[in-house]
Amino acid sequence: MDKKTKVLAVMIILLSGVVINAHAAGTSSSSWGMEEQQDKTAVSLYDQGVGASENNDYLKALTLFEQALREDSSNPDILNMLAHTQLKLGMIDEALESYKRALALRPRFPEAREYLGEAYIQAALREMKTLQSYGGEGADNLKDLTKAFKDAVDSLEW
Repeated sequence: MDKKTKVLAVMIILLSGVVINAHAAGTSSSSWGMEEQQDKTAVSLYDQGVGASENNDYLKALTLFEQALREDSSNPDILNMLAHTQLKLGMIDEALESYKRALALRPRFPEAREYLGEAYIQAALREMKTLQSYGGEGADNLKDLTKAFKDAVDSLEW
């Protein structure tokens, strides 16, 4: 597989959101390891948010995860799903912050680490589009950023 094909394959996979959706659908409160005394309201809101997310109703999911977070502000699972929802709604900067908060609470959180990486890739793609919109003024910078993206892909083990 040549370099251009690799880059295109990675971009297609990331932009399709298949990876994010597959992981989000498998996340439920039963995997939290939550203490029984934790607020049942937060659990209920979280579960409803997951359901809304699975149905691609991200605006509803956003509201539910925000409510759940108000009930349990130190729950990394809620923060992770809030970030996932923010990312789906194009709120990249907010998603980055929510993933960072989740990881501050649970540093060994593989799903949040993966999603954080995907959010950074989406942020880089957003910057590439912005540079494209500058026309000739951003052409050299777009070329440099594209090269950095390709170099990063080439450094991966396939």
